Parts: sequence; C-alpha cells; structure tokens
Amino acid sequence: MRAQVPQLFPRPRELTLRGGFLSVPPSPHPTRLFLATLPQSIGAAKALLTNNAMGACRFGLDPQQGPGAYHLEIGKSGIHIKSGDAAGTLYAAQTLQQIYEQNPDALPCLEITDGPDLAVRGFMLDVSRNRVPRQSELLKLISALGRLRINQLQLYVEHTFAFPGHEDAWQDASPLTPAEIKELDQACLAVGIELVPNLNTFGHMERWLRHPRYRALAECPEGWVHPLTGQFKEFPGTLKPDQASLDFIAGLLADYLPNFSSRQVNIGGDEPWELGQGFSKQAVETRGKHRVYLEHLKKICGITQSAGHTVQFWGDILLEDLALASDAPSGTMPVVWGYDAGHPFDAQCGRLRELGRTYLIAPGTSTWQSFTGRLDNALTNQAEAIAAALKHDARGVLLTTWGDNGHHQPWPTAWLPMIAGCAQAWCFAANQKPNFGRGCALLGGLTEADGGATAIALEHLGRLDGKIAKANRNKSLTWDFLTAKADALAKFTDGVSADEIDRSQMHLAEAEALVAKISNETVREELSLGARLAAAGLRRAAGQAISEAARDLLAKEYEIGWLRRSRPGGLSESVAGLFG
Repeated sequence: MRAQVPQLFPRPRELTLRGGFLSVPPSPHPTRLFLATLPQSIGAAKALLTNNAMGACRFGLDPQQGPGAYHLEIGKSGIHIKSGDAAGTLYAAQTLQQIYEQNPDALPCLEITDGPDLAVRGFMLDVSRNRVPRQSELLKLISALGRLRINQLQLYVEHTFAFPGHEDAWQDASPLTPAEIKELDQACLAVGIELVPNLNTFGHMERWLRHPRYRALAECPEGWVHPLTGQFKEFPGTLKPDQASLDFIAGLLADYLPNFSSRQVNIGGDEPWELGQGFSKQAVETRGKHRVYLEHLKKICGITQSAGHTVQFWGDILLEDLALASDAPSGTMPVVWGYDAGHPFDAQCGRLRELGRTYLIAPGTSTWQSFTGRLDNALTNQAEAIAAALKHDARGVLLTTWGDNGHHQPWPTAWLPMIAGCAQAWCFAANQKPNFGRGCALLGGLTEADGGATAIALEHLGRLDGKIAKANRNKSLTWDFLTAKADALAKFTDGVSADEIDRSQMHLAEAEALVAKISNETVREELSLGARLAAAGLRRAAGQAISEAARDLLAKEYEIGWLRRSRPGGLSESVAGLFG
C-alpha cells in the first residue's frame, strides 16, 4: 500500500513522504494514547514542553524553529515533534490530528517543516453595524480561528459595548458586556489568539452623535455634506478635534480596555468625513486637513500610550498624503486598508517600509453589501495584500469583514475568503489553492462531506456578480437592486442588459441544487435565503414588482435566520433596509 499525501489545512511549508507506515495499535498502546491526548490548548502545549518526554512519540522544544514553527517527523518507530514555542507545539498537534483522522490505523511516514510567513495573522469582525453575534457563536469562531492559525482577533466596536453610564447609546444594540469580553479574552488566550480591543475614537461616531446628549461633541452638530456623494447627512459622524472630545474618548477607553489582557488597542480613526466643515473649518483652512487630523490623532494615541498600550490605527488619512506619513504618531502601528482588487498596496507599503514603520495590511472578505459575496474580488484583494506584506516586511495582516448598511450578508459567505486569507497569511506559497472544503468544515463545525458541499455552493454563489459587466465599488449590484429606494433604482440598472439579468437568474437557479446538497440546516437555509434575496433584486431590476406578501415572507425568514446566530439588537433596522 502506497501512502497518500494527507489533505491538510492550512497546507504546510514542506511535506515529504518517506515511505512506509507507523502502526497505531488499539489502546492502551502508547502510540494510540499519544494521539488520543494531543494538546488542544496553549496551556496543554506549554505543559508538554516542560515534561522533557523521551518516549518513541514525543514533543520537544527547539527555539531555532522560531515562533509558531515546528518540525514533525513520523517514522516507523515513532513520532518526534520539535517546535519553537507553545504555539508551534499546538499547531503541530493540529497537523498531526488531521493526519491521524485520515489514517486512524497506520500513519504515513513523513516529514513536515512548517511555520508562519507573517508574525501577525489577524481577523477583524464588525460587531457594530446592526449585527452582534451571540456569545456562543463568537466562542465557536474563536475555536475555529485557532485552527486557522489566526493569532489576533479584533471585534470592531463603535457603540456595542455596555459602557456604564451611556445606556442611551447602546440600550437597543444587544451590546457585549464586560463579563462576555473577559470570557472571549480567555477563550482566545487558550488557543494562542490575542484579543485586541478595537474602538473607534474619531470618525464613525454616528451611533453616539445621533443622541442629543452627545451632539455638542460633533464637528458638524447640525448635519454635514458627504464629500464623495454630495449628500446631506442629518446625523454627524465625526468628533470635533478638541479637549472635550479627548475627555469623552478617555472615559470610554478607561471603561473598555481593562476587560482585555492585550496591551494593544486599535483606536480606529478612519474616514472623519466632515473634518473641516464645522468646528475645525478655520484650522483646516490654515494648516490643512491632514495636519489637523494628525495633531488630534497624536493626542488620542497619547491617552492609550500613557496607559502602556501600543496603538493601532487605520492609515487611510495618513496615506492620502504620503509626504506626511513620517509625521504619524511614533510608536504606533498604522493599518493599511483597501478592499478592491488592484488597491495600491505595493506603493503604500513600500513607502511605510522606507520610513521604517511597523504596520499591518488589512484586505477584506468582500461580503458586505451583498447577499452572495464577491469571491473573485476578495481572493484577488487578499492575495495582493499578502504579497505586498511579504515584499515590504509588514508585521502582518488583519483580514476584515464589515457590516455596512445593515449587515445583510449570510455569515457563510465570508468563509471562502477567510479560508484563503488565513491560509495564505500562514504560508503564502503553499496555499495558493487552499482546501475550501476542509476550511468550511472547520469554520462551520461541519462534516468533511458537508464542508465540501458548502464550499461548492459558496464558490458558485460568490461568482454571481460576474454575470453583469457593470460593477459598483464595495458592493454587489443585486444588493443595490433590492435595497435601493424607488427613485434611485434607475441609477443602478442603467447599462445593465436584459440578457445579463437573465444570465444572473439562471446562475442563481443553478445554485439552488448545490445549496440543497448541504446537510446542515442552518447553513443551507442561510445560503438559500441569500440567493433568494439576490433573485428578488434581479426581479426588481427587471421591472417586476415584489409583492407585499413576498417581502413579508423574505423578511420573516431573514429574522429567523438572524436570530440563530445573532442577538436581536439591530435586527429591525437591518430588515428595514432590505426593500428600498
């Protein structure tokens, strides 16, 4: 019998079959017992490294392997694992567990040398745009991320934490509580993940500033004009750059940060759209928008740095004017984000490398403002970002998934981008074509067969956008078709042919049979509903009215699906945005 190359996720850096097998007799044989007691946590991995075991099957510490790295050798006489630290031990155990599951009676003799390309392999989930996952879902996600070799998790928060004394901002949002954050933090630590607090502190403060109590803190308390669209916005979103805003943010951080063991914090700082339109108008006219922004950013950073935290911040304003990049707050970590295929990561990262900055790159899953995901854009965007990170010595990657304008996307639509991004952040060269089926099984807690069926359905659904030549940045046209107000629909349908709509409808019809093959009821119904929402958008684009009864049925199914994974806060607002 010839040994088959095991199907591993993520694929390791080097794998060599040596010929022959290691027999695994029934318990209480030592080899079977060794495989039955592989470490499942960092604590268990640390304990193994202090035992100095000398049996035929053993773990050992070898600092030369490097952080997170390991060497696994299976021979006819035993198993020998050397790792650089406890994380490497845990990752080696995960790899060995996959080999054992596929070969329960005789392991193929082989050697694996493996380790991470990037020191930071992060994932960020938006929990502020309507959808806050249930605690049980977040705990499942943490367990899966540990298997995906993620070592940093951020939950993007604007108002969805139960800040004491600020109930008016979060009372309808089903916020995370201090006890829940602490539980998540401990769950992360157990699998080698750092839960980094993430709290926006400058722009994207709409959820606060819409309340009269906080309106005086706004740059434009009476509303503002969006510089990209020219639209008037009633509710302000940017804090004015003054001491009162700093005091407000300092109070929020003082309540938030003690719930985390991490000594890092992401303070946001992206898209302060109305800066210069109100309170800071004269300062911006005199010193320039970027200078005013940087001066205030430095003060926000000072709040957390004085408390011993390393600061991350979104680097979009910084990178609008590369001449000012050298003036960014010292000792901080910019996060370079971009979510389109073709984003200039190479130029931006090259500049930061020239400046000697430590930084992260943030591509996206391309799932928000979509019912089926935008898979091709996501895969290209992530691969370009990770390639630039490796080329220009980035500290790591922070893969993001957002919830703009209702967080309407089914959760599984993020899985294939997550699988690719996490695997490539681990070892880019070995994971150009990651095992989507195995990754879906991990993320969804599915059987191998159901993971494969889910991956096939997601690949098909994720390519719906390609049936229409026209495209809008950061969203799917089928989402626009359904959610656009009646007087705006023509803007999105302009230039879209009847043939393109027909092809899209046929594509979704083909998806029905693929989705039906998924055994897991939750995943199957989530993807079915996403496809039917996209199909409803296509009918609307074709000039076919969606009846009130049809809308009510879709909304009811949407509510049922939402509550399976997410808390009720934000649901009514999300539903209200579905049908224009």
